[in-house]
Amino acid sequence: MDEVEIRRRILKNIYDLNKITQDYPVDSRDLIEKLDVTSEELFFNVKYLEEDGYVDIEKFLGDEFKAKITPKGIKKVEKMGY
Repeated sequence: MDEVEIRRRILKNIYDLNKITQDYPVDSRDLIEKLDVTSEELFFNVKYLEEDGYVDIEKFLGDEFKAKITPKGIKKVEKMGY
């Protein structure tokens, strides 16, 4: 899976979980499990999404974080047609 596909899947998963959790941030460990990626791959791509304004992250020790989709990220997912 290439980096672009990983980013799409990350954004889509955070979007889906956001609907269920009512804006509660998504834990990085849950994303690693769902996406079957390493913590390094996940953090690299989430950081990219954060820099583009699609997600907000709260970083903890190591590569652990909680992520929340932004309004810009919601629009991106809906535009992608997922």
